[in-house]
Amino acid sequence: PTIAAAPTQVAEAEPTAEPEPTASEAAEETADPTEPAPPTEAPTAVPAEPTEPPAPTEVATVEPQPTPVPEDTATPAPTEAPGEPTPAGPAAGTDSFIVGEGSQITFTVDEETNYAPVRFEAVISGTGLTGFANLDGSPSVILLDLHSLESDQSFRDRYIRQRMFPDTPTATVTIEQLPDLPQSFLDGEQTEGTLAGSLQIGDTVAPLTFDVVARHDGSVINVLGKTTFTWEDLGLAKPIFGPVTYLGEEVRVQVLIVAHGQ
Repeated sequence: PTIAAAPTQVAEAEPTAEPEPTASEAAEETADPTEPAPPTEAPTAVPAEPTEPPAPTEVATVEPQPTPVPEDTATPAPTEAPGEPTPAGPAAGTDSFIVGEGSQITFTVDEETNYAPVRFEAVISGTGLTGFANLDGSPSVILLDLHSLESDQSFRDRYIRQRMFPDTPTATVTIEQLPDLPQSFLDGEQTEGTLAGSLQIGDTVAPLTFDVVARHDGSVINVLGKTTFTWEDLGLAKPIFGPVTYLGEEVRVQVLIVAHGQ
């Protein structure tokens, strides 16, 4: 308010300095006060001052925000840490052999298509086998990549990957504990027997019993196992699709495990 008073005094001082043409200059001075509209800029400068104080208030509100950010970023870190052991897969024992090159699994099922009214054996096989065969009493675990399975028909292979196991690409075969191994097996002689285990795909676990023939060649173990399961055992609907008009209830499995010493 004191600033507004200052220009009014200056405007009055100018007309009194020249009293002679009071009539003409009075009219000119009345026109001049319309030009001092700039004093209206003074109030515009006044609101500029209040706009500056809210700026620090906003800064003050921003400053406490960085503190919860490191807390949130710190919380997911421990959740990822315990998640790391799970993808590590099967564990090696004190007397372990690594399943790898040379291993193969084959699934065989009776099938008939509309191409010809003759039933035949549809064979699907794969070499995507990894894991450990443990001779120390700890579980032996073998992982199978279901998406690596192939047959002689591309439509069948696509159906397996995209329709049967789109979200569960890995099957797990677990042998909780090997039976007592005879000395003849350790000496390299062929040994026959049965192994009780399980096959897990997704949340479904199906018990399996394998008839096996095994041989220990020192640095390499060879195991040939055979078993069967039904679609119902795995909780799967029989995959009849496209040209397939018939599919057997029973699936025959043959797996060759070649495991190398560490």
